[in-house]
Amino acid sequence: MSDPQQVWLIDSDSALKRRVRIEVIGKTFALYEQQWRSDAYFFGDLVYRGKEGDSHVFGLEDGIKDRPKWKLGFKGGIPAELTALLPRPKQPLISSIGMLIIAFLCLGIVYFAAS
Repeated sequence: MSDPQQVWLIDSDSALKRRVRIEVIGKTFALYEQQWRSDAYFFGDLVYRGKEGDSHVFGLEDGIKDRPKWKLGFKGGIPAELTALLPRPKQPLISSIGMLIIAFLCLGIVYFAAS
């Protein structure tokens, strides 16, 4: 279904970025690689982890026992056929410029409080 050139997976066992293919099975999906197939996972169990470079990254929701720790990335844009099934990418509440301003304010408060 999805272009394997655009979809990658980093699992917790090997920590290597591998190109995979996604097959949608109703409200679940499975990941495929040459001679490997993952278990079926629900799209509802995915959470958006943010952007890494030019990829949107998803992972399984934390706190669920026996879940593999992996990152599933979509280089470029998210495929149209998966957009409705995946959680929506969220913009961070505070941008990196906002964090820089907060850091300088905290630094100023500490500096002037010590004087």
